[in-house]
Amino acid sequence: MIHKAFAARAGIALLLIVGSIGAGSALAHNSKLVAGDQYRMSVGFINEPILTNERNGLDLAIRLAGEKDTIADLESGLRAEIIAPGGQSRRELPIRARYGHPGRYTFDVVLTQPGQYSIRVWGQIRGAAFDETFEISEVKPLQGIRFPG
Repeated sequence: MIHKAFAARAGIALLLIVGSIGAGSALAHNSKLVAGDQYRMSVGFINEPILTNERNGLDLAIRLAGEKDTIADLESGLRAEIIAPGGQSRRELPIRARYGHPGRYTFDVVLTQPGQYSIRVWGQIRGAAFDETFEISEVKPLQGIRFPG
C-alpha cells in the first residue's frame, strides 16, 4: 500500500517536472498572426535558454493560421535581422531552411552581449507581404553557469 502511494506521488511529480520543462521551452518562443492574419509565425532560438558567446540559431516556423503543420520552401521570400539590446546595432542575416525540419527556418549567430534582443522578419509568404518584429527571451551571460569560473 505504501509503495503504491509512493509510486503515484512519484509519477505525478515526474509529470509536473516534464510538463514544466516543455512549457518553458514553448514560452521562450513568440508567436503572432502575420500577413493579414493568414499565417502564424513563431520565432525563438534553437538553443534555449539563450546564452552569450555560444553559437545559436533562429528557430522560425510558419503555419497557416489554425493549422498544425509548418509550410516548407518559403526561405526565398523571407528576410531577417537581429536587433541588439537598446536597438543601436542591427544585422541582417541570411535565412535558410533548417535541414531535417521542413517548414522551419534559421540563421546562425553568436550573441556577445546579455540583454533583450529582437528579431525582425519581413518579406512575402505566398504573395502576402508582412513585416513583424519579435522580442525573444532575454540573453543571459555564459559566465553565470561556467564551472570552474
